[in-house]
Amino acid sequence: MKSVNITINLYSLDELSAKARERAIREHRDFLLSVMQPDDFISGDPEYDTPDQLSEAYDSEYDYVLFNDDPVIESIECNEYLFFSDGAMANCTTFCGKHERAVETVLHVFGKDYQVA
Repeated sequence: MKSVNITINLYSLDELSAKARERAIREHRDFLLSVMQPDDFISGDPEYDTPDQLSEAYDSEYDYVLFNDDPVIESIECNEYLFFSDGAMANCTTFCGKHERAVETVLHVFGKDYQVA
Protein backbone atom coordinates (compact mmCIF):
# COMPACT_ATOMS: atom_id res chain seq x y z
CA MET A 1 0.00 0.00 0.00
CA LYS A 2 1.15 3.50 -0.74
CA SER A 3 -0.15 6.61 1.00
CA VAL A 4 -0.39 10.11 -0.41
CA ASN A 5 -1.08 13.24 1.63
CA ILE A 6 -3.01 15.84 -0.31
CA THR A 7 -4.75 19.13 0.23
CA ILE A 8 -8.18 19.57 -1.33
CA ASN A 9 -9.18 23.18 -1.90
CA LEU A 10 -12.88 24.01 -1.83
CA TYR A 11 -14.31 27.29 -3.11
CA SER A 12 -17.46 29.33 -2.70
CA LEU A 13 -19.17 30.42 -5.91
CA ASP A 14 -17.63 33.89 -5.88
CA GLU A 15 -14.11 32.44 -5.58
CA LEU A 16 -14.37 30.40 -8.79
CA SER A 17 -12.94 31.37 -12.17
CA ALA A 18 -15.48 32.56 -14.75
CA LYS A 19 -15.51 29.18 -16.53
CA ALA A 20 -15.88 27.20 -13.29
CA ARG A 21 -18.61 29.59 -12.09
CA GLU A 22 -20.54 29.04 -15.32
CA ARG A 23 -20.32 25.28 -14.80
CA ALA A 24 -21.48 25.52 -11.18
CA ILE A 25 -24.46 27.68 -12.14
CA ARG A 26 -25.36 25.51 -15.15
CA GLU A 27 -25.25 22.27 -13.17
CA HIS A 28 -27.21 23.69 -10.24
CA ARG A 29 -29.80 25.15 -12.65
CA ASP A 30 -30.21 21.70 -14.20
CA PHE A 31 -30.71 20.23 -10.73
CA LEU A 32 -33.27 22.86 -9.68
CA LEU A 33 -35.26 22.37 -12.88
CA SER A 34 -35.13 18.57 -12.57
CA VAL A 35 -36.77 18.57 -9.13
CA MET A 36 -39.36 21.29 -9.81
CA GLN A 37 -42.97 20.03 -10.03
CA PRO A 38 -46.38 21.70 -10.48
CA ASP A 39 -47.36 20.48 -6.99
CA ASP A 40 -44.62 22.73 -5.56
CA PHE A 41 -46.95 25.67 -6.23
CA ILE A 42 -49.98 24.50 -4.23
CA SER A 43 -51.06 27.46 -2.16
CA GLY A 44 -53.80 25.86 -0.09
CA ASP A 45 -56.39 28.11 -1.72
CA PRO A 46 -58.67 25.98 -3.93
CA GLU A 47 -59.40 29.00 -6.14
CA TYR A 48 -55.74 29.11 -7.22
CA ASP A 49 -54.88 25.42 -6.97
CA THR A 50 -56.60 24.34 -10.17
CA PRO A 51 -54.56 22.23 -12.59
CA ASP A 52 -54.39 25.17 -15.00
CA GLN A 53 -53.22 27.62 -12.32
CA LEU A 54 -50.60 25.18 -11.01
CA SER A 55 -49.36 24.50 -14.52
CA GLU A 56 -49.16 28.23 -15.23
CA ALA A 57 -47.22 28.90 -12.01
CA TYR A 58 -44.89 25.97 -12.76
CA ASP A 59 -44.23 27.11 -16.34
CA SER A 60 -43.59 30.67 -15.21
CA GLU A 61 -41.12 29.66 -12.48
CA TYR A 62 -39.44 27.11 -14.75
CA ASP A 63 -38.81 29.78 -17.38
CA TYR A 64 -37.59 32.23 -14.74
CA VAL A 65 -34.99 29.77 -13.42
CA LEU A 66 -34.08 28.62 -16.95
CA PHE A 67 -33.33 32.10 -18.27
CA ASN A 68 -32.03 33.93 -15.16
CA ASP A 69 -28.91 33.28 -13.10
CA ASP A 70 -30.15 35.20 -10.05
CA PRO A 71 -32.40 32.48 -8.53
CA VAL A 72 -29.73 29.85 -9.16
CA ILE A 73 -27.00 31.96 -7.55
CA GLU A 74 -29.30 32.74 -4.62
CA SER A 75 -29.91 29.02 -4.06
CA ILE A 76 -26.18 28.27 -4.18
CA GLU A 77 -25.26 31.11 -1.82
CA CYS A 78 -28.02 30.59 0.74
CA ASN A 79 -27.07 26.90 0.97
CA GLU A 80 -23.37 27.81 1.17
CA TYR A 81 -22.42 25.16 -1.38
CA LEU A 82 -18.72 24.50 -1.92
CA PHE A 83 -17.04 23.59 -5.20
CA PHE A 84 -13.83 22.17 -6.58
CA SER A 85 -11.74 24.51 -8.75
CA ASP A 86 -13.40 23.25 -11.95
CA GLY A 87 -16.90 24.18 -10.71
CA ALA A 88 -18.00 20.67 -9.74
CA MET A 89 -19.97 20.73 -6.51
CA ALA A 90 -18.24 19.13 -3.54
CA ASN A 91 -20.23 16.54 -1.61
CA CYS A 92 -20.36 18.32 1.75
CA THR A 93 -22.64 18.29 4.76
CA THR A 94 -22.90 21.29 7.07
CA PHE A 95 -24.57 20.50 10.35
CA CYS A 96 -26.84 23.15 11.81
CA GLY A 97 -29.50 23.88 14.38
CA LYS A 98 -29.28 21.92 17.61
CA HIS A 99 -27.25 19.11 16.10
CA GLU A 100 -24.28 18.16 18.28
CA ARG A 101 -21.97 18.98 15.36
CA ALA A 102 -23.69 22.28 14.45
CA VAL A 103 -21.56 24.62 12.31
CA GLU A 104 -19.23 21.78 11.31
CA THR A 105 -18.78 21.08 7.59
CA VAL A 106 -17.66 17.67 6.39
CA LEU A 107 -16.43 16.71 2.91
CA HIS A 108 -17.36 13.19 1.77
CA VAL A 109 -14.74 11.64 -0.57
CA PHE A 110 -14.34 7.95 -1.46
CA GLY A 111 -16.48 6.83 1.47
CA LYS A 112 -14.58 8.85 4.06
CA ASP A 113 -15.44 12.10 5.83
CA TYR A 114 -12.99 14.96 6.21
CA GLN A 115 -13.42 18.03 8.38
CA VAL A 116 -13.45 21.23 6.32
CA ALA A 117 -11.32 23.91 7.95
